[in-house]
Amino acid sequence: MLREIEKAIMQANIGVNPNNDGETIKLFFPPMTTDQRKEGAKQAKAMGDKAKIAIRNVRKDSNDQVKKLEKDKIITEDGSKKGQDEVQKITDVTVSKVDELVREKESELLKI
Repeated sequence: MLREIEKAIMQANIGVNPNNDGETIKLFFPPMTTDQRKEGAKQAKAMGDKAKIAIRNVRKDSNDQVKKLEKDKIITEDGSKKGQDEVQKITDVTVSKVDELVREKESELLKI
């Protein structure tokens, strides 16, 4: 099966040269160019932006559920306000974590 895997990797033309030692296949990646590093950092930032959009969508859904509970008289207005505040705190922490991870990844990619 190793020969087929090696052949498939070579045919994929992804810039990697597989090395088959009979038991495993080792992949040797060439060092990234400056342009590739910048492109990777750009992609990391775009992924971070998408993650923050998803987080905000979850916040909206959660706040809608809390408001529905208030409307259905299951919780009080104070409970609704407290719930929405808690959702916002969780959102803020999560968004800051995403920002931190993106900064770390960008600095990792741009470091030579």
